[in-house]
Amino acid sequence: GRSSTLWMGRELSRRLSGCCSIAEISLRNGTIHDCRGCSYTVCSHYAQQNSCFYGGSIVDDVYPALTRCNALMLLCPNYNDSVSANIVAFINRLTSLQLFHSLQNKYLYAIIVSGYSGSDLVAQQVLGALCLNKAFILPPHFCLMQTANDPGAALQSPGITQRLSRFADQIREAAVCR
Repeated sequence: GRSSTLWMGRELSRRLSGCCSIAEISLRNGTIHDCRGCSYTVCSHYAQQNSCFYGGSIVDDVYPALTRCNALMLLCPNYNDSVSANIVAFINRLTSLQLFHSLQNKYLYAIIVSGYSGSDLVAQQVLGALCLNKAFILPPHFCLMQTANDPGAALQSPGITQRLSRFADQIREAAVCR
């Protein structure tokens, strides 16, 4: 892969591996279905069973990981000044989990890679959806933004390794790795 976003995520994981247990869950395989607006009663019924009407990897992988974790790191490639469709589906599907599991003791982080601009717009979407709506903790400097005009360009960006190391240090200092 030549994905700058994945490369940055893996480099950050490598820097945190000594102090954090990391579970990488991919939403790229197309098996995440968007929430179609179940009634509150239906959503609540499935939530009581730690499930969701749509099941799949959200229930099998994402919900258990989120109930165990101290922090969520989203890897957000920015294609059209928006989080990806899979991330939108992920955010929408958190409603069932949130009904019976508080997310307010979990930190939120993001790596946002844009081709030219718009990282700030993606950061605002992540912040609004997961902090203001789902109550994740928003630490200072919660996201690392990078411009990468071509696949793999982030690897060549001046100062990228130092920026990744500083971001890892900030995550450690927030006591996320315990």
